[in-house]
Amino acid sequence: MDGPKIMLQEKVLSLLLALDEGKFCAYCPELDLVTEMDNPEDAVEDMVEAIKDYAEEYMKNFEVYTKSPNRAHHLPYIKAISACKTEWELRMLIEIKHGIVHV
Repeated sequence: MDGPKIMLQEKVLSLLLALDEGKFCAYCPELDLVTEMDNPEDAVEDMVEAIKDYAEEYMKNFEVYTKSPNRAHHLPYIKAISACKTEWELRMLIEIKHGIVHV
């Protein structure tokens, strides 16, 4: 008897969540985005919004971004993000890793 199956998406983006002097930093190395909030949940939420906003901005200014030496390599990630129809699909692209900032 077959029951429901949970499908998993291959992770495309990393979200490094680190505690730094009482604040929580979220960093997406693939897109070079960073945010800082008072708690880990807000840091993740803020980063998801930053990823969505960045993808929209990238697509609006496609010619500029795809020719930029420090942004052109983001295109495969932007395509994956843009293909997401819901925030849940976007979250399925993200792998969250936890750590502590060490200087």
